[in-house]
Amino acid sequence: MSTRTSGLLQSGDLTIVIATVNSARYIDIILRYYRVNGIAVTLFVDDRSVDDSFAKARDLLSDAISTSNLGGCIAEGLLEEMSRACRTKWLLRIDDDELPSLAMMAFVQDAVRSDSPDVYAFPREQCAVSRKGALLRDDEVSPLDHRQWRLYQPARIAYTRGLHTPGIVWDEHARAVTAPLEASLIHLDWAVHSYEERRRKMERYDAHTANAGTKWRSYYLYEEGPFSPAAFSELPWPEFRQASLEISQRFPELCLA
Repeated sequence: MSTRTSGLLQSGDLTIVIATVNSARYIDIILRYYRVNGIAVTLFVDDRSVDDSFAKARDLLSDAISTSNLGGCIAEGLLEEMSRACRTKWLLRIDDDELPSLAMMAFVQDAVRSDSPDVYAFPREQCAVSRKGALLRDDEVSPLDHRQWRLYQPARIAYTRGLHTPGIVWDEHARAVTAPLEASLIHLDWAVHSYEERRRKMERYDAHTANAGTKWRSYYLYEEGPFSPAAFSELPWPEFRQASLEISQRFPELCLA
């Protein structure tokens, strides 16, 4: 990891938070990426987990926090609680099936040195993994269409628990900008969650808010939709090589041939 990026991780102005539930099968792969790259994170484990997510997380992150989620959905439901617990000027939220590129982390380092803008969005690549361990991007899903509003100053926003929202809102006086394409994160939902797990997630969303899951069915369940292996191309970002290789070895049944 570059000295430029490492400086961010020693700053007291930022906390990187991850919320997780029922991730015992893969959370070590996610956390290992951060540890190898020297990125300090604070992990909140939903105590509704029915597997040993907390114990697995503690193997790599001794200060992982077990927490009660009263909001229902894992990310939006815990966001306000995580923000208040961290008490830093800036907070960066990343999901437990996502990973930030090192270019994204360098961008974050520069952003937190400024008092404005107040909120940043990041492009997100929707990814799968091949059986040989290559990271594959879905070329039919634009990373700019799936911008994720994840870096913000808690003092300048309010919280919302609405599904498929950033979990935060800001007024017309706040300045919100999108990071450049190279400062992207990757989404590994398809690579670490089975078809059945994604189908159940869609149904939970529908139970929370009518049609909140079904309207995204072709996205959650790409096996049913217009997506095809021919739509995937390799994303040759070296920082993700080890994580994608570990995923291919652990979950060959979820990988593309």
